[in-house]
Amino acid sequence: MRLSFLFSKIAMVALITTVMSSTKVQASEIVATIKPLHSLLTAVVGNTAKPYLLVSGNSSPHGFEFKPSQVRALSRAKIVFFIDEGFETFMEKGFRAIPSSVAKVAIAESARVKFLSLRKGGTWEKDKGHDHGHAHGDRAQDLHVWLDPNNAIKMVKAIVRELTKIYPENINIYKANAKNLVSNISSVDRRIEASFSNTKRRPFIVFHDAYQYFEKRFGLNGLGSITLDPHDFPSPKRLRQIKTKLKTTGAACIFKEPQFSNRLITTVTAGHSIKVISLDPLGSALKSGSDHYLKLLTSVHNSFKECFQPSEG
Repeated sequence: MRLSFLFSKIAMVALITTVMSSTKVQASEIVATIKPLHSLLTAVVGNTAKPYLLVSGNSSPHGFEFKPSQVRALSRAKIVFFIDEGFETFMEKGFRAIPSSVAKVAIAESARVKFLSLRKGGTWEKDKGHDHGHAHGDRAQDLHVWLDPNNAIKMVKAIVRELTKIYPENINIYKANAKNLVSNISSVDRRIEASFSNTKRRPFIVFHDAYQYFEKRFGLNGLGSITLDPHDFPSPKRLRQIKTKLKTTGAACIFKEPQFSNRLITTVTAGHSIKVISLDPLGSALKSGSDHYLKLLTSVHNSFKECFQPSEG
């Protein structure tokens, strides 16, 4: 007990000393687009700054429109973090409105994340003439990279590198905070992996194909997605394919997303007895902040565990 108390005091003194030697960053100098990225960024900067979040509340990057206050925040920024130009397509407009001197960091590229290809075939296949909302130009890659904890760790390290270019005086704080964050992410990752040991092969269907990185990291068995773009109603052919999957594969559940209407879910599940569970790749209902990403991983894990839980009766 005494030893724990001593270690706590040492850690507190070290933290206070480090913070006192740091440079305080002005509000809105550091900007992030979505909650998971904002969370990683907030944890790394610690008490040196309060990063500004663009897509807040229950908003979605799909169809996002800038408010004047958000454009003003961007114009005051020194560095802006986003996942990829193919994911936050709205940032093209935002970047045109801000000074060219603002550092623009596509974190997936900076972190050297290995992109997964968009899934094709059957209920993963895109409708003829329809481009997936996250495909950019000739690219056909899945950009929901943060849902693999290993990618998040790479992103944390890239955040430290990029921030240090702008605020080199804070490097020791960034490194210390990043080390602690990586440890916490790894701990959650191990707990999730152990939790799925007996259930991970049970099949399921998602609302839109946003979970490939999580599925592959933990060996889960996704059958397909209802839609490729959450704002589009899929073709009758695609709906028939999903209904057939529900009949023939014994899917454990079908996932909905809180940002979008349940109309498609109701259409697909009509006449079927199947669990419908909420699953959110952004953690929109979770409070933004330094611990948001860890809570997001836990939330996604809990949704899958609920899916895999045998139905009563």
